[in-house]
Amino acid sequence: MKLRAKDSRRFIHWSPAVWLSPITGWMLIFYALPVGYIFLVSFMSMENYRLVPDWNWQNYWYILSQAMYHKAYFTSLWLSVRAVILTILVAYPLSYALAFAVPRRWRLILLVAIIAPFWTNYLVRAYSWQIILANKGILNYFLLSIGIIKEPLEILYTHTATTIGLVHYLLAIMTLNLYTTLENIDKKLLEAAQDLGAGPWQTFWRVTLPLSSGGLITGAMFIFVLSFADYVSPSVLGGQTERVFPQLVVDAVQWNINWPLAAAFAVIMVATILLVLALLSRWLTVGKLTEGGYSK
Repeated sequence: MKLRAKDSRRFIHWSPAVWLSPITGWMLIFYALPVGYIFLVSFMSMENYRLVPDWNWQNYWYILSQAMYHKAYFTSLWLSVRAVILTILVAYPLSYALAFAVPRRWRLILLVAIIAPFWTNYLVRAYSWQIILANKGILNYFLLSIGIIKEPLEILYTHTATTIGLVHYLLAIMTLNLYTTLENIDKKLLEAAQDLGAGPWQTFWRVTLPLSSGGLITGAMFIFVLSFADYVSPSVLGGQTERVFPQLVVDAVQWNINWPLAAAFAVIMVATILLVLALLSRWLTVGKLTEGGYSK
């Protein structure tokens, strides 16, 4: 028994590197190495459907020289930023109500209702929005029947439809991030602010919002990454009228059979995502360091 207890203590006090080795190996094999390979392929070229390692910047110069690629890139950026903003505007009031207004016995039911759409395939949900947003869809039929509009709204196959699909897809992620952060705020801080004469709005702006900034920025990271790299909503709901960057990757692989060009598109996307994540992480770090942990 003494030997077993000693072995158990040794097992518990293993180096952190040992505990982290499985996830580190997983990320190295299934993420770092593939991304590194894609980076190398982006400097190659295709000849007779074979990769030629001639190591040049041709693919990147070609992307920089084409106006339609510039437009697709900034369209993807704009859709991602818009999805982040709209998701925050919808998710924050919902999360705030769940954390501070909804009785605890009802919270689990509402959280399950928020998460429930994730039990349905994303592609199926996108096609469901087609039924709702089509010219003869549910939304236009309802608005025409009550006399608000006289002719159908052109929503489907526009950036508006793409944004609706993205917000619906990502709303639960932002809501759960914010709810977890708001739920962990010490209620005594809010009571102290009120005791010192702060009104509801002052308490929110000076206490609640700064303390929830961590969940807000973390949620924004998730939303930006997923929306910038999303292919389903722009293709199913946005149509083919204006391309976005993920569609260019698919086009380069499926139609042009140009893997190095597709790899260059992917590298640019990864670099953009890493840059945005670095900026948001910096913002989050500065916010936590200000005023002993949180900004006022």
